[in-house]
Amino acid sequence: MNKEKNKIAVYGTLRRGEGKLGRIENTSLVYPGHQTFPAIIQNSKGKGTVVEVRDITEEQLMRYDMYEGISSGLYKRVQTTVDMEDGTKENAWVYVAGDEMMQRSSSFKVIQSGDWYDR
Repeated sequence: MNKEKNKIAVYGTLRRGEGKLGRIENTSLVYPGHQTFPAIIQNSKGKGTVVEVRDITEEQLMRYDMYEGISSGLYKRVQTTVDMEDGTKENAWVYVAGDEMMQRSSSFKVIQSGDWYDR
């Protein structure tokens, strides 16, 4: 069992209200056609997305992949740089809208604050 640590940035229903906070710039947080859970999209004019960054194992990362629907194209996992509240930068995995979800992009509604807890 691989216990190597990875960092993951979570922004919606997976946030716990604890941990280190940061922002992913050049993104928008959106409702993807419904208001059940959010998604991040790349957007050079976006206000950015507030995320929690936490350490996880490779095994946990694989479970997140299954949960987020990577194989169906609902989300895709990408590496990103997170600007942390304390002024540092962290590299982390984040799940962004995948090809399947992007097919409905005309129905996306932006969460203006970029923060799931302030929507």
